[in-house]
Amino acid sequence: MSPQPDVPALLTAFGLHRVEDVRATDSELDRTWLVRTAEGGVVLKLSPPGSDAPRMQSGLLDRVAAADPRLPVPRVLRTPDGAALVSSPAGTAWLSTLLPGDALDTTVPTAALVGEIAALQARLLTALAGTDPRTAGVPRVHEWDIDAVVAHEHLIDRHLGPALAPTAHAVVAAYREDVGPRRPSLPRQVLHADLNLSNVLVTSGHVTGIIDFGDAVHAPRVHDVALTACYLAIALGDLDDPVVLRYRERAAALVRLTAQERALLPLLALARLVIALVLGREQARRAPARAAYALRYDAPAAALLAGVAERGLPARLPSAPVRPRATSAHARKKASL
Repeated sequence: MSPQPDVPALLTAFGLHRVEDVRATDSELDRTWLVRTAEGGVVLKLSPPGSDAPRMQSGLLDRVAAADPRLPVPRVLRTPDGAALVSSPAGTAWLSTLLPGDALDTTVPTAALVGEIAALQARLLTALAGTDPRTAGVPRVHEWDIDAVVAHEHLIDRHLGPALAPTAHAVVAAYREDVGPRRPSLPRQVLHADLNLSNVLVTSGHVTGIIDFGDAVHAPRVHDVALTACYLAIALGDLDDPVVLRYRERAAALVRLTAQERALLPLLALARLVIALVLGREQARRAPARAAYALRYDAPAAALLAGVAERGLPARLPSAPVRPRATSAHARKKASL
């Protein structure tokens, strides 16, 4: 177990001496504090010893800031010596600016607002395009990534009752059959991969912040759009709500999704919905003290899946064509004899 963090010492290491208030806030893995200073607000994050998350997140934020300086993402703050990270017995700390606004889950998404989200998301994907996942420390596999739905299938019967489990299993089966064969051909890149209701900040109906790069992953780019569509549906209660459909249409156009990516969007959003339910409940089981955070979207997510159970899954895609197996010149010559 890591020792308790010395928050004042960490803030001093970053050159902050006129601290007026420090408040801990919920987060998934890192410990996070909102800090008010005489100069303004900052966010202090602390990852467990050995975690590569601080390097990954601060590096991605620096890359986005350089590629598109007007994107509303946090800016990494440095020590007086220019270091982005500070090591301590309790883990590795880093500091960023505090963006204005309230989480998207405090308001009702509108067509205008989701259009704005789609536009910023497309710019963020452009800013992250070309990032080398190895150099950036971005994983290719993540437990919250949509591709993990197959690995989490064993949690369905543990956490979903008879009213929801059959539909969740049907989603996984459809993912295997419809997404699996097409996945190798889907365009991939480093993604934020977590533009959910907590990580988009809003002020007076406009987006003022995109935060938390902790779930960044190298994956099919359509996952980024599918995830946001999923959480907008959780907020609005229907995957086919006109505002959700408006977001999908706008995001697909701005990200320039292919016809195949667009066709997969509804199923991928459902796959993320299943993950949100079963992994959220599993994390609450493993860490009861953090259950409120892990289950913050559980009730509306369960209601959304119940609606899918009543209406049925979206239309399935035609079977993916089977590519002929490559044959050697020797095999072709032998077959011609």
